[in-house]
Amino acid sequence: MVSDVISFYLLLQLQTYQLISFSICRLQHTDVDIPHFTDDDHNFVKGAFHTVDRPYDKLDPWGAIDFLHHKIGSTHVAHHFDSTIPHYKAQAATDAIKENFPDIYLYDPTPIPEALWRVCKGCAAVEKRGDYYIWDNKDVKADALEV
Repeated sequence: MVSDVISFYLLLQLQTYQLISFSICRLQHTDVDIPHFTDDDHNFVKGAFHTVDRPYDKLDPWGAIDFLHHKIGSTHVAHHFDSTIPHYKAQAATDAIKENFPDIYLYDPTPIPEALWRVCKGCAAVEKRGDYYIWDNKDVKADALEV
């Protein structure tokens, strides 16, 4: 009985870790057109602005995932601006970022499964282009990168 409970608990922990660390974190920090910076070229603000807010949308029609994750999927850019912002003020911070930096704020409404597929297909290796490292996805068919 105890071993069943422990096994069940560990299985849920591993599944949750996989969902959050691989899927969600990868999608918030990676996309086919987000560059990578060298140590000399990277700074805090560039890092914050090269994070993507993504809603759970169709995966979460009742808002349960957003509630349980404190809206980290759709307010992640604000988290990178100041990780001390409490979750209950993250939406207000996100709204302020959208309003003040509309041209560089990154938001992708693509459904999570489709975005994950696009990122897994188009984000495997980087190559240097000019001053930046860009995802080497030129060999991937264009329709595979589109959603």
